[in-house]
Amino acid sequence: MPEKLHIITGWAPFRSAERLSGKSRDFVVERSLETLGRLLGLSVQDLARRLEAAYLHDWRTDPFSRGAYSYGKVRADGAQEELGRPVEDTLFFAGEASDVSGNNGTVHGAIASGRRATAEIVQRVGSSKSVE
Repeated sequence: MPEKLHIITGWAPFRSAERLSGKSRDFVVERSLETLGRLLGLSVQDLARRLEAAYLHDWRTDPFSRGAYSYGKVRADGAQEELGRPVEDTLFFAGEASDVSGNNGTVHGAIASGRRATAEIVQRVGSSKSVE
């Protein structure tokens, strides 16, 4: 990371996500502070005083993902490349399903594919300017 920021990212997998899904923001933040407090040996009150902001997203209730992530089925070799292929150098795709670094289905894959798509766009803009 170019900057060192005081950020903690939490992730609730499977059953934990089921227990938190649909709950209020305050409920999720409280449970998060309780878990972090147990891990660090700090009180919830101390952590709450130090907390500047909390952001969350309930992927299970997101109408576009519904809690899903991509995975390749048998004989899906090349699917990620195809999903990430630009259309006519005007429409560029990113997202963990189009990651070719071996991290599809992960946040790492989403970030890597975003960087790939950005580089493709920059390359396209640069080449179109040199033609004009």
